[in-house]
Amino acid sequence: MSSSSTPVATVTVPPTVPPQPTPLSGLVLFYRHDDGNLRFGAPGQTAGSATNTLTPGAPGVWVPEYSGWYYWNESDSKIFFGTSNPFQNGIAINSPTTAHTDSASQQRPTSTSLSSTPPDSSTAISTSTVAPASQTISSSNNGLSIPAIAGIAVGSFIGGALIAALLTWFMTKKKKPSNKTDSEASTVLLATREKPSDTKTISISSSSPILYASEGVAAQPLEDKAISGEISKISNLIKNHVQSYYHSKNVSAGMIDYDDLHALGPGLPVSVGTLGTLLGNSATREIALRFCIAWVVTSRIQLHESSHRTFLPLEISECLQSMSPESWDTKVHTTLLAKWRVLTAELMQSAYVRNAFSLDDSRIHNIQGATGVLENVLRPYIDTRMDNGQRSRNLEEILKRAAQFAFTLFSQQSEWDFDWQEDQQAANAGSICVFPALVQNTDDNGEAMKPPRPFSEAVVRRLDE
Repeated sequence: MSSSSTPVATVTVPPTVPPQPTPLSGLVLFYRHDDGNLRFGAPGQTAGSATNTLTPGAPGVWVPEYSGWYYWNESDSKIFFGTSNPFQNGIAINSPTTAHTDSASQQRPTSTSLSSTPPDSSTAISTSTVAPASQTISSSNNGLSIPAIAGIAVGSFIGGALIAALLTWFMTKKKKPSNKTDSEASTVLLATREKPSDTKTISISSSSPILYASEGVAAQPLEDKAISGEISKISNLIKNHVQSYYHSKNVSAGMIDYDDLHALGPGLPVSVGTLGTLLGNSATREIALRFCIAWVVTSRIQLHESSHRTFLPLEISECLQSMSPESWDTKVHTTLLAKWRVLTAELMQSAYVRNAFSLDDSRIHNIQGATGVLENVLRPYIDTRMDNGQRSRNLEEILKRAAQFAFTLFSQQSEWDFDWQEDQQAANAGSICVFPALVQNTDDNGEAMKPPRPFSEAVVRRLDE
């Protein structure tokens, strides 16, 4: 410390366990240009009479009259107060940059006072107002304490933020919705669309009116051509896959494993025996292979497929399994379920549309399982002249596309199904359905459609072709 004529406080060695701090009666800070130190004392004192000195970076100073340690951290420009030394969790109580200066060559200093309320463990008190040379700023601040001023500042900030938010909302409501163009029919569509302006409150029971999803929240139903176009695309991809990667040569009867055919899933519209015969015959093998892939794909797209086979996200499937319609009126259940599907799909687009099939996509496990089921059936008929890796990737891409389409159908207010009803009749007539018809069971309002509305025709092939 450089020499100075100003009195220097005598540092008293504190007891091993210093007493708890008492309320401060006020603290005035002075910065001395001549020695670069900080002094503080009681209100009304001048720099010359302030006896307590803080040296930058020096150990804390014990001040008996204030029952605490004070330390000036020059790098943070903060004065810290605490009950132990060295400091570990001191409380910042002021900034030297706001203290006033005094030296032999300058005018009489003004003072910056701290609040008389001692700092607690969660509050940092600092001042930022510097008064003119002729004015003294006391702890009262014209009747307002520093915490009160801080409260006013925070309140003003919050009020300003609320006003800005209201203005933003008002300007947004003034904007007209932009028109959106339809995407290609072969693209899986899940883009958010504007809600029609004539949205109404629909009562699904005599005493419980329910407002359909808020304006602008739920997407509009997709156009018919988008849905029919996508299911036709999947059907064509299956046909091209079979024609490109599998042979029509004769195979021994022992190559056909009926357990593998049973593993295709329950409810096969064609008996396992008939299917085995069709696979063993080189003339009907292509038809049979197309049927096998189509069955695995379409059965796993359906809304209520079991959670260990479904192509829907696992969390969605498990929720659906728990939504029993037994305690609801049929129409009420259908309506509530439709709205839940639409809103859930909208909220999950980030995970299952924009970032589809990332490492944590819950659909990947069941897609891999379906791939394994099909590979067991397809393996005896693989054309070894073709790149087997490319074949496997092509099959997996078909299944992923089917999973995306499952999510698309889930996101619609209508309910859908695949119709294989004609398959047994076709088989008896010398034909077989190799891809089912997609039908709409309910409309956008939850009303059952009788008969169901077809969206695509079943693909039927004669066995003697």
